[in-house]
Amino acid sequence: MPVQPPIVGQSDDIPLQSQYRHQQSVSHQHHTNPEISAAMLMTRLGAPPASWNGKVEDDEIEPVQPESEVEYGDGDDDDDGDDEQSRESGTSSDSSQNPASLRRLLRETLLILDPSGNILRDTPLPTHRDLSYHLAIYIAAHHPFHPFVHLPTFSPHNTPRPLLLAILSLGALPTNKELASRLHVASKMMVNSRIDTDGFTSRSAPLWVTQTVLLNTAFAAWSGDPRGLEFACSVKSFLANLASGVRYELLRRTPKPPITNSASEDDEWIKLEAMRRTYFAVYVFFGGLTAFFNFPPAIPNSEPGVVTLPCEEEVWNGTTALPPAPAVTFRVGMDYVLKGQHMRCSSFAKRILATGMFLECWAARSGGLLFAARTDQLEGVLSSFVRVIHADIVGCLNRASEATWKLARMRVVGLDLSTVEEVLRYHDVGEIVHAVRGCAARMARTGETLVVAAEVAMDVLFGTNQEDRTGGIEDVVVEWECALYLMMWLRRVERDMSILAGDKGLYYRAPDERELDVLQRLRAVQEHELHGNGIVDIEGGEDRLSVFVGWWWARYGARGVGGGWGIRSVLREAIGVYAEIVRGEVVT
Repeated sequence: MPVQPPIVGQSDDIPLQSQYRHQQSVSHQHHTNPEISAAMLMTRLGAPPASWNGKVEDDEIEPVQPESEVEYGDGDDDDDGDDEQSRESGTSSDSSQNPASLRRLLRETLLILDPSGNILRDTPLPTHRDLSYHLAIYIAAHHPFHPFVHLPTFSPHNTPRPLLLAILSLGALPTNKELASRLHVASKMMVNSRIDTDGFTSRSAPLWVTQTVLLNTAFAAWSGDPRGLEFACSVKSFLANLASGVRYELLRRTPKPPITNSASEDDEWIKLEAMRRTYFAVYVFFGGLTAFFNFPPAIPNSEPGVVTLPCEEEVWNGTTALPPAPAVTFRVGMDYVLKGQHMRCSSFAKRILATGMFLECWAARSGGLLFAARTDQLEGVLSSFVRVIHADIVGCLNRASEATWKLARMRVVGLDLSTVEEVLRYHDVGEIVHAVRGCAARMARTGETLVVAAEVAMDVLFGTNQEDRTGGIEDVVVEWECALYLMMWLRRVERDMSILAGDKGLYYRAPDERELDVLQRLRAVQEHELHGNGIVDIEGGEDRLSVFVGWWWARYGARGVGGGWGIRSVLREAIGVYAEIVRGEVVT
């Protein structure tokens, strides 16, 4: 008996104007013969050229241009032709094998949203090739960080329309921002119509509603538009209630093993695992809001409690027949982490625990006098937890966990940047720079600040693993804060050195051996960037390292990470303006 895709609830909750539905038949054998991967799914849906490496650079790719309507007509002829061939051959037309049907599916969805056709007339309809390309980008750049979609059974036509629009909007974001915004708005309108129905509650909400609201909130929060963040804040409580409903349903049901001899039990396990991953995806997203904007966490560490951590990605994606790791609850996992003990868990579970560790450090920092008493304990915990992160093969989820760990370490031993994080909520470059200057005035040359500058910031910005990586929003946050921190520390060192050179102070010390080592390493990076890459010099002949770091990150910061989030442009502009201010300061 075929296993129906369970990851997005029942699509029957949304009325359809057309009977154009293709049911994907996925047999129970996908667990015992698991060769389906994201790459295969992208190929199935019409993947981009083989030379595409899965990363999208804002500065290196041209926006996707709509293809000629003459070549594809209105999209219906291609689909009808495929259906006619299928009828002649006696086989069904599977939407996952027919990329052209994506265009027809989008057209039907917009007609459902607006039967008058006004939206369809005002929205240039992308070609099937563009849509399959956007879907491939979502799978490569966004799915690893919100891995609640079950790829072996995923099919666009079996996915509720609001969720499909949310997925396509994120996939279109790096290359076609106008289309991404239109799809985002359409997804919000459709899911709101479902939410506004009589009898809707957070406990009775289909799983796809929580997933759609999560993706739409992430789209808005990291868009770089303050109105988007305001929307994210307005629905934050609602999203937390939806997640609580998922948690209640998880605790109510009895978990089933992932590999059994019964297709129905196997299907039930996939549903429960999708719910578990959706709940923790919301938890991790709220942790990102806390890291970026210093918002109090909407889901504290005390809430997940006895919810079991997700299984290995290989088991979820059906690429291994190995038995899963023992089921470990969030509470037990955090106990292992806080005690500095190693445990076997999936990459997504590591990211969840890293978020929990960050929230522990954030709560300790917010505790005032209690923070000093816990500093040594938290430093020891962080030192042991990084070994857990590096215990397995490095992947994008492990890199996200490491970025979250570095943010936690900066919260423990570094300068408090909470005023900058709070001002960042308004996306006003002038106010951000003003807050940065206030923090820079408090920068001191201590052993703790040197640790952050030498061990954390240098590794994040100029480490050996910067060339080939696809990171999430955590990488954007940690790069931004490390660049800012390193700039402020260098500015303080350069100021002290200039005062000593002029014999104008007796209370300033020369750089010690460790500080000189950081300066020499940065000077080598500066020489390579300015001359090795064909760039003659920084504008105005300025060669101070503090200005160089700001200049470099304003141009090249967070490349290849963040999924095309607009917040990167705000951060780059702010640090560029601050670099100009530092360059104009008189330090002698």
